[in-house]
Amino acid sequence: MKRDSAIFSRPLMIAGREKNSQSPVFSGGEQKDCIMEEIMRFIHIADVHLGVTPDAGMPWSEKRGKDIWNSFHMVLEEARRQQADLLLIAGDLFHRQPLKRELKEVAAGFAAIPDTEIVLIAGNHDYLHPKSYYRTFAWPDNVHFILNKDLTPVHLERIHTTVWGCSFWDKEDDRAVYGKHQRQMDSEFQILLGHGGDDRHHPFRANELTAGYDYAAFGHIHKAAQLIPNRVVMAGSLEPTDCNDFGPHGFWMGELTEAGCRVSFYPIKKCEYIRQELPVTPEMSAYAMVGLAQQELAKRAPYQISHLVLRGYRDADIVLPVQELAQLNRVVRVVDETEPDYPFDQLKQRYDGTLLAQYIETLEAYPDAASGRKALYYGVQAMLNAMGEGQET
Repeated sequence: MKRDSAIFSRPLMIAGREKNSQSPVFSGGEQKDCIMEEIMRFIHIADVHLGVTPDAGMPWSEKRGKDIWNSFHMVLEEARRQQADLLLIAGDLFHRQPLKRELKEVAAGFAAIPDTEIVLIAGNHDYLHPKSYYRTFAWPDNVHFILNKDLTPVHLERIHTTVWGCSFWDKEDDRAVYGKHQRQMDSEFQILLGHGGDDRHHPFRANELTAGYDYAAFGHIHKAAQLIPNRVVMAGSLEPTDCNDFGPHGFWMGELTEAGCRVSFYPIKKCEYIRQELPVTPEMSAYAMVGLAQQELAKRAPYQISHLVLRGYRDADIVLPVQELAQLNRVVRVVDETEPDYPFDQLKQRYDGTLLAQYIETLEAYPDAASGRKALYYGVQAMLNAMGEGQET
């Protein structure tokens, strides 16, 4: 079966996976050894959160919402290009209860890949509310929505696969619904489709899932990770949906054979939040800080949005240009981690004979220079504040 190259970035190493620039999951001799085997190709996504508008109020907010829809359709196109047998959607396809017109849009995309079986569940964001359109919507023949709140199988005879899964019926469900599962013999491949992993959302232990399933496809945690390499995978969100969703986001593509499962992660680079440090020194003016920030921000990739982190020691009398920095292009947050550079010799002379002068002398002699310096700054700041002479911020 001919395979096109992915339209996204090449696979990244996620939790121990090696980079692979050839087939998404097999290369060289490994692929040759499996030619005569039954091969089931699949794509695994989760936490798409269609309908979300990240970074509300920011100039790029509306575009980010549209990009998430576009990324979802790009995955469907990739399923067609790669002739994927199965698409697994592990919950939270929508950020909230879907509108009927939104379901029609999604269904049209699913119908465009009729040779790909699609299995999906509802997560804690798009849970099955009693009035949810999920409950009555008519999906294309290749779509299998697991509505039950308890673990239920979907038998896909054409691809010799059984997918087990269940949906959320409320925002929270602390039942351990996955548990230990006895392997069923009705299909060659057994897959678990789940959403959760914390105490309030279908808690589970990854090592309990390997006996009953060839692959466990999870969603809910937005950071992609292989909990057990090639066996239990948390997809992560398709795109970051919050400015604190750092790191790569994307989808997983894999193959199941009699020999086992192999998966690779493909990042989608429409948006990436990064922490960008700005080194501050006591000699820097507010104007110089803004200028340096502009230079550093110009080095970013076009899809990157920054948390600008100010770090170092600033002049004790300066007012940081936080508002000016926050207005720079694609800066979502400004974080001040600087410390004031107090003139300790002058303070000792000015407050000679006081507790403040004694405190400075004691900490200056502290053997651990780094810890002593930090304690010195915090202590002096607190004492000056108590005396009504603290620093304006």
